[in-house]
Amino acid sequence: CASIAEEFRSQEIDGQALLLLNEEHLMTNMNIKLGPALKICAKINSLKECE
Repeated sequence: CASIAEEFRSQEIDGQALLLLNEEHLMTNMNIKLGPALKICAKINSLKECE
């Protein structure tokens, strides 16, 4: 979890950019494995529903 957070910081992912991420971005550009990428995207989708 800490390594993913550090990767978000190094890629300058802010709140707006976070909402634009998808599995492909996470796995290809940020080298995050499929399982964690899917979990992150599920959380992002739940945030989008709250808007």
